[in-house]
Amino acid sequence: MSSDSAVAAPSTSFSQRLNGRYNGIIRMADAWHLAAAVATYNEWYIVDPANQDRLRSVDGSDAGCYLEELLEEILREEKGVWSTLLYVQEISDPQIIKIFHPRRAGCGCGGQGGIVPWRVLTRIKPDSVPQWQQESCEVQTPETGFSGFSWLKKLF
Repeated sequence: MSSDSAVAAPSTSFSQRLNGRYNGIIRMADAWHLAAAVATYNEWYIVDPANQDRLRSVDGSDAGCYLEELLEEILREEKGVWSTLLYVQEISDPQIIKIFHPRRAGCGCGGQGGIVPWRVLTRIKPDSVPQWQQESCEVQTPETGFSGFSWLKKLF
């Protein structure tokens, strides 16, 4: 893998590439390998879709460590060796990685808006994605309650 600096998308914007084709990382072992690969690239941007104004630029080592922290959080919630919460564009040359939170990934159901990534790591300088503000939903924790399951409560 090359240690190139941030890569510019040829003729498509960040927003267009964000909606493009991705490979799902199913096995957590593969997710850890991806985190190690992330560290080999020089520049990454960390995007928090809920707070797009807090865009951070970090080096590969910091980006790899950050992805490992997110994977630890996923493991605390999912407790397994499988996950469907990590998606990468071009696994052999990662440019955009979308990470979804286990307690937020299903918020698109029940008319609560689209599914918005928890975090995005990208080597392409991101632009603003207006629909993220319209479609975002809260991460549900035991402290805040699981309102996303309100339809289930109605059944029982």
